[in-house]
Amino acid sequence: MKTLGLGLALTVAAGLCCSMVAVGHAAAAEAIETRAENAADQSLAVTRITLYRSGVASFERRGRVSGDADVKLKFDNAQVNDVLKSLVAVDLSGKGQVRGVSYGSSMPLSRRLESFGINLGDEPSMATLLGRLRGAEVRVGLPEGVINGTILGSEAREQAVGNAQKTVSVPYLNVVTAKGIRSVSLHEARTVELVDAALQEELTKALTAIATQREERTRSVDVGFGGTGDREVAVIYTHEAPVWKVSYRVLLASDKPTKLSGWAIVENTTDDDWTDVKLSLVSGRPVSFSMDLQEPLFAQRPWVAVPSVGGMAPRVYAEAIEAKDMNGGQAINQAVRRLGTASRGQSVDAKREADKAYPAAAPAAADGFSAPRTQLHFSEESVNLAGGVVSAATGAVSGEVFHYDVSTPTTIARQSSAMIPIVGADIKTRRVSILSPGNSGQTRYPMRGMELTNSTDLQLLPGPIAVYDEGVYAGDSMIEQIGPGDTRLLSYATDLDVVVVSEESSSSTVRKVRIVNGVFEQRTNAVQTTTYKLRNKSEKTDRLLIIEHPKLGAYKLAKDLKPVSETASLYRFEKDIKPGERTDFVVTQETEGVTTIAFDNFDEREVLAWQQAGKLSPAALEAFREVGKRRGEIRTLERRKAELDAEWKRIVDDQDRTRKNMGSIDRNSDLYARYMKKLGEQETQGEKIGAENIELTEKLRKLQEDLSKYLSQLNVE
Repeated sequence: MKTLGLGLALTVAAGLCCSMVAVGHAAAAEAIETRAENAADQSLAVTRITLYRSGVASFERRGRVSGDADVKLKFDNAQVNDVLKSLVAVDLSGKGQVRGVSYGSSMPLSRRLESFGINLGDEPSMATLLGRLRGAEVRVGLPEGVINGTILGSEAREQAVGNAQKTVSVPYLNVVTAKGIRSVSLHEARTVELVDAALQEELTKALTAIATQREERTRSVDVGFGGTGDREVAVIYTHEAPVWKVSYRVLLASDKPTKLSGWAIVENTTDDDWTDVKLSLVSGRPVSFSMDLQEPLFAQRPWVAVPSVGGMAPRVYAEAIEAKDMNGGQAINQAVRRLGTASRGQSVDAKREADKAYPAAAPAAADGFSAPRTQLHFSEESVNLAGGVVSAATGAVSGEVFHYDVSTPTTIARQSSAMIPIVGADIKTRRVSILSPGNSGQTRYPMRGMELTNSTDLQLLPGPIAVYDEGVYAGDSMIEQIGPGDTRLLSYATDLDVVVVSEESSSSTVRKVRIVNGVFEQRTNAVQTTTYKLRNKSEKTDRLLIIEHPKLGAYKLAKDLKPVSETASLYRFEKDIKPGERTDFVVTQETEGVTTIAFDNFDEREVLAWQQAGKLSPAALEAFREVGKRRGEIRTLERRKAELDAEWKRIVDDQDRTRKNMGSIDRNSDLYARYMKKLGEQETQGEKIGAENIELTEKLRKLQEDLSKYLSQLNVE
């Protein structure tokens, strides 16, 4: 029987919470020690590592086992999901098999604690915890003695302490004893012992789970191999790793070939030393993602109340309108995880099979095998700059990716980094100055640089370049990936010996005019001109200037201009500038535009000027005049119709005034008779106006229809 102390008052001899933690630590240590004693003393050394630029690394471990063996691999908790997703185990001898892989549960702590008889998942207070133990037999130690009984429950009471005017909450434990129910202040209790050994064990297990969850930073993955005798086995897996990087050095010399060296920067962030491993650095980026495979996944299920029989009541049935099939079903999909094994029961030569199964630069297939590699080696004469550092790697192609295989075993201590020479070769370069687009009218300086051609068989990966000119540091640059035979421009310093001022001008002229579907179609020629005024202030050295000129949309270069190269947005021109020379370089871009404009926007003088300048044909001029003549006839009829409408309005207004006056005079008077006569004459005149208006409207409609038809079919070059 174990004692659980209480620590709720200054007078308490020992604290329950402290005892809980002590018991938890002891139980956790005991459990860990037990697992260590039961584990087989088997280990596999890391023999090959492949680093990718997508943030993952592939690790190969090899070693020998005897009989049935469990190989214990340790990983950080964050790495376990990647390992479970990618692990491949192989018995290379062909005499054994892979029994399976086991690893510690990663069930959430709260759910694990819920599985124990005493739930500590919500960090309960002492009173709450003892209240959950209702019905448990306890032995409570008080200053006056020990009482035995059964827990009835717990409660909090407001009490004044000492001379204080305010009350405080005091936890009480209610215990059923042989003499009745007794309330015990937990502030006065020295110890609380659980008489039930099984309940005490549940509490200990819950505390052990808490201690283990807090202390375990790593997780063990155990690979089981079955068989007889001494055998060679291997395990491959991937997990997250820092992206390996590369940096270059270029040594320029006027009398020697340009030297290029490249260094890979590799970081070992694992807790294992990499000792004499075969290291490969892959330029490809395989698809890689993270998935939580170690934490148990519980499906959400609906909560259904327990069926119960209610009291009987009269039932009223609604009239049946349509009969339907009321039967339904629910399908439950279960995910089954299986671990595949390879080479089971195969009898093959171990070394040959291993070389085939584990190429250095490609992830293993599901069965542990992949296609053979093609090696591309440096020439023996190629050496690095800066003291003759020789490359320690060879380039190779595996499938669709390029990689560097470090030719000598590599050793990098845990949590350490290293620089490894992977490129060392003569390379083709050309010294240039590079002028990039800038603001017009401003004095600018080009950049000092080089045109670098990858004359090796290697892929030069993105990275920084330190440039040394005649042994002196000249500046830094950057490159993107450069394949064999590709050329890139690099700049590393400002060229203060070359001064450039650019000036821009533009113009637009009408080249030809024709009539298309009754409108003028103007073909214009727009010209954009940039003049680069160049000066080489150096009196000793020539400058080969590369001018990067921006492309302008639909514009094309003038026929006499030929760029040496171009990109999606730039033309590149070359210009030699002699020492002390001043010269201009002119870039002209042209484009043809088409604009349609209605005849109404021009008078005959403008159109006649086009015809006289040879931009418009005589037939088009005559067609324009014909359209003008027809529009003149239409305008004449429109004016006459407007006059008739105005005359009719005047008559109507006059008649309204006359009728108003007639309402106030004698019908037998001479004035009334004169008004009647006038109205009659106006009615006659209105009838004539109306008849003429109808005739004009019809003529106008006919002329407008004829003009529209004429224009729609009018096409004159």
